Amino acid sequence: MLEQAIFTALAAMTVICALGVVLVRNVVHGTLLLGLCLTMVGGLYALLGADFIFAAQILIYVGAIAILFLFVVLLSGRKAEITDRPFNRTAAAGALSGAIALMILAGVIVQSREALRAFAGESTFVPTTPAIGETLLGPYAPGMEILGLVLLIALVGAVLLSKGLEEPPHNGFKKAQSHVRPSDGRSLRPKREEAAV
Repeated sequence: MLEQAIFTALAAMTVICALGVVLVRNVVHGTLLLGLCLTMVGGLYALLGADFIFAAQILIYVGAIAILFLFVVLLSGRKAEITDRPFNRTAAAGALSGAIALMILAGVIVQSREALRAFAGESTFVPTTPAIGETLLGPYAPGMEILGLVLLIALVGAVLLSKGLEEPPHNGFKKAQSHVRPSDGRSLRPKREEAAV
């Protein structure tokens, strides 16, 4: 009974915070509601006994991504952009996509009702972190190494793009161009140089 009440409270808070993210006018408030929504989702994971996903949800999504969004909004957003309208021309398409996603989710829940009942009957808690660690560092170790290499390449590329890859033209080439007029090709040297020649 207590577990059902906690689940209902967490689910209700998740839905309310998700709606608040979409409906509020202030982007800062929306970002804070996003962090609270992700926290409630982490609580649902903990209630289901998924300790590893719960910790990853809190550390990565709440502690990193939501805080990063908040810093980006506070540092780069102007006041006119922070209090913009929550709806635009794509609101109808977004509502249609959300309705289709809800229909698909409802179909999946109906199809897997028996499996969910069997899972709900199991009340023993078994930690999943050791099993996940052995799996990632066992048969899936090469894939994790390749994924780390891809992320490293993406990080290096982001750094190079932020610094700018376009090199300035060579000094000699700039000097040669500075004496030639682009239209007729006549020399643009100062009169002193022409008189000396």
